[in-house]
Amino acid sequence: MISGKKFISSTIGKKVMVAISGLLFCFFLLFHFANNLIIFTGADNFNFLVSSLEKIKPLVRVLEVLLLAILVTHITNTIILTIKAKKAGNNSKEEAGSKHSSFSSRTMFFSGSILFIFIVTHLSTFWYNFQITDDHTSYYRIVTDSQLGFGNIFITILYLLAMIFLGFHIKHGFSSALVTLGISSTSLGKVINKIAFLFWLVIPSGFFMIAFWFGILNGGK
Repeated sequence: MISGKKFISSTIGKKVMVAISGLLFCFFLLFHFANNLIIFTGADNFNFLVSSLEKIKPLVRVLEVLLLAILVTHITNTIILTIKAKKAGNNSKEEAGSKHSSFSSRTMFFSGSILFIFIVTHLSTFWYNFQITDDHTSYYRIVTDSQLGFGNIFITILYLLAMIFLGFHIKHGFSSALVTLGISSTSLGKVINKIAFLFWLVIPSGFFMIAFWFGILNGGK
């Protein structure tokens, strides 16, 4: 019987960790997306929501650490698997298959790299400035109208591009995860596949519209 340590260090073990961490992050995105939709209801509601999180800051910090662990697990194991694949080289069957593979699958590492840049930018702008501000009425302005948010066209463009790649990344990631976990052909897998569009289409499109509405259309002003 293979030990837990050997399994984790094996290729299949790393694929399982990538799959599970990816799915967990998708559920975070669903929660994050639902909260962010409140921004369309105006400054008062959005500022109230963000300031309310201050009341449960210890819990938020624990969740942030867990989320960081999920991201580190996903990124490091993906890099290791990519390096292993490069060193091993592709066999003729894999090469033939890649010619007929989807755009999403062919660009997984590239889209992941773009998303990594996006996450770093997101944390160094929105998240960081939310932490250091003492003005609980400024959250809406930071996101929608400041040079640290969608008042900056370069940040807006990065967000728009990142959300497009997020859709492709999640679409292939979902199907790959189900295969890795061995449930793609089960009843559960078929149900998950039917609702997967919520994660790879609806959520990225929603975030895209937030950036487009405030960054390009200036909030309809």
